[in-house]
Amino acid sequence: MPYYQLLKQRRLSLRLSIQDISSQTRLAPQYIQAVEENNLAVFNDDFNFIRYVIRYYCEAIGVNWNAIQPEVDANIAAYASNRTTKISDGTAENKITKTKKRASAKKSKPKKKKKKDHPIRKRLNYAFNKSKNARYYRIGVLVLCVVLVLALINWGISYSANKSAQTAEAERQAELAKKEQETKKLAEQRQSSTTSTDTIEMQATDKENNVYEVAGILTGSKSVDLTITMPEDSTVVVYKDDTLVSDSDTETVYSDTYTQSISVSSKCTIQVEIGTYSNNKIKINGKSVTFNKTNWQKGEPAVLYFDIVKTLSDTSDSSSDDTSSDSTTDTTSTDTTTTDTTTTDTSAADTTYYTDDSTYYDSTATYDDGSGTVY
Repeated sequence: MPYYQLLKQRRLSLRLSIQDISSQTRLAPQYIQAVEENNLAVFNDDFNFIRYVIRYYCEAIGVNWNAIQPEVDANIAAYASNRTTKISDGTAENKITKTKKRASAKKSKPKKKKKKDHPIRKRLNYAFNKSKNARYYRIGVLVLCVVLVLALINWGISYSANKSAQTAEAERQAELAKKEQETKKLAEQRQSSTTSTDTIEMQATDKENNVYEVAGILTGSKSVDLTITMPEDSTVVVYKDDTLVSDSDTETVYSDTYTQSISVSSKCTIQVEIGTYSNNKIKINGKSVTFNKTNWQKGEPAVLYFDIVKTLSDTSDSSSDDTSSDSTTDTTSTDTTTTDTTTTDTSAADTTYYTDDSTYYDSTATYDDGSGTVY
């Protein structure tokens, strides 16, 4: 009786199932069943594993392994020999089939014609590989490549420089456009100031101290537009009711032209201090202002005061009275002076003589007129 049938009978006599043997030996049930059915293909030609499974199966059911080992080895050897033969036969058949296919493929495919080298390619190959000057040709090609690389680098640098120059030019044009807009705006402001000249009135209330009244601003633009030409660099400080104007400061030095616009909504006093006065031209809303130097000393700031009012104060009557009284007084004094002068001239007639050359002589002295006559 073969060993695998003996193992199965022993298991059945012990009333054990394949699952019981699997739980005891930790062997997969399909391996135990394959041993009992002599189905060695399940083991995938792992012959040592087959011996291992059969041995532990014997120990689990109490069969002497040493008694059946020769039969197990012989059975495994026969299976292996049969398996090798089938594989060899299959390999040979495959080789024959492949050979036939290759032969038929060769017959069916036409032979490709060998391409001839192009004359230029052939000459280049000869020049760079076989000719006597091949080394020099290679050096020439290398130099040419280096020159091309340098030319590309130079082009890149030139492109970058041109790009930078274009950017700088664009910025310059933008700055010029901005300055042009500022100039246009300033011109419009000046034109507006010139236009508003006819709408304001100004009079000096204290000429010696440069105090002026300005009317028409509070009912018009409500803005005092100050313009000062600067023949010499100087500071300009502007106060509104003794408060420094926000856009003004005491340290900034201005040149060419100083402009300032001051918003006013009620009566106030605008004080302007020019640090270095040098016959500056001063305008308020386009109207020229004269600076009186009577109480001013050179080296001191030139200070002007502008009282912003709705209407000019009526000073004409008092001025007329003062003028009349002054005129009367002046007339009286003039008459007195005239009388005195006449008296003086009369007395002088007795003591003063004139020659033809209008030279003044005293009658009490003796002079020679150059002609030999002594007086």
